[in-house]
Amino acid sequence: MKKVLFLLSILLIIASCGEDIEGCLDPEATNFDPSADATCCCEYPQLIFRISYDNYVGDSSAFALNRVYSDVDGTPYYVNDLGMYLSDFELVRANNSVETVLDTIEVTLQDGTLTTLQDDFIILRNNVFRYAIGTTNISGDFSKIRFKIGLNQIASQVNPESVETTHPLSADKNLYENGTYINNQIAIIADTSAIDMITNYNIIDNTISVELNHNFTVNSGFDTEIKINADLKKLLDTVDFQNDDYDAIISKIITNTSDIFTIVE
Repeated sequence: MKKVLFLLSILLIIASCGEDIEGCLDPEATNFDPSADATCCCEYPQLIFRISYDNYVGDSSAFALNRVYSDVDGTPYYVNDLGMYLSDFELVRANNSVETVLDTIEVTLQDGTLTTLQDDFIILRNNVFRYAIGTTNISGDFSKIRFKIGLNQIASQVNPESVETTHPLSADKNLYENGTYINNQIAIIADTSAIDMITNYNIIDNTISVELNHNFTVNSGFDTEIKINADLKKLLDTVDFQNDDYDAIISKIITNTSDIFTIVE
C-alpha cells in the first residue's frame, strides 16, 4: 500500500509539473506575469484625459453653466447647456509615427452597412473632468497629441440604434437630431430676463483638428493621464448676440473652437 501511495504521489507531481500556468505575458499589460507559461486575460492601461475648464486671462474662474457672462457689446448671456464630441485621438512620436487606442466597436451605418470603428468617442461636458479615452499597449516617448472636435465622415453616418444606450453615439446622449449627429451644441440664453428663451447653436458639418505639442512618456503597464484645459468661454469670444444673426454666431463659434484647448503642465 505504501508503495502504491508513493507511486501515486510521484504521478501527481509529474502531472502538476506538466500543467501550464496561465497569465498575461504581454509586458505592456497592467497584469503582466513573467512567471506564466501560457498567455491569457491581458488587461491594458487606459489613456485618460483630465480636463479643466478655466477661462482666459482676466477671468481665472472655471467656466460654469448658468453663470452670467457678457458678449463683446456688453450684453449679458449665459450658457444653459453644452456638449461637444471629441474623437480620433492620436499619440504622436518624434518621428511622426502615430499610436491609437485598441478599442473598436462594430456599428451599423444609416444605409445598413456594417463596419468597425475605432472606439474613442467622448462627449465633453463642463461638469465632467476625467475621460477614459480607451486602452493602449504602447510605451515610449511622445511629442504631440492629436484629436478631432466632432465626428469623422463615417462616424457621422452611424445608426445610433446600433450602439448601447450608454455609448456616446447613442441618441440618448442628446447630440442626435433629425437623423444627424451634432458635433458641437451650445444652448444660449442671450436675454437673461427671459430664461425660457433658449437658442441651440448646433454645429453639424464642421470637424476641427486639434494638435497640441506635449513631450511625455508612456510607461509599460501604467495608465497615461494627460492634463488639458478647455477654455469654453472662448467659444463665444467675438459674438454679438444683439447684432449677429444665427449663421454669423455659428461661424464665430467654429472659428473660435480650434483655440480652446491647451496643455496643462
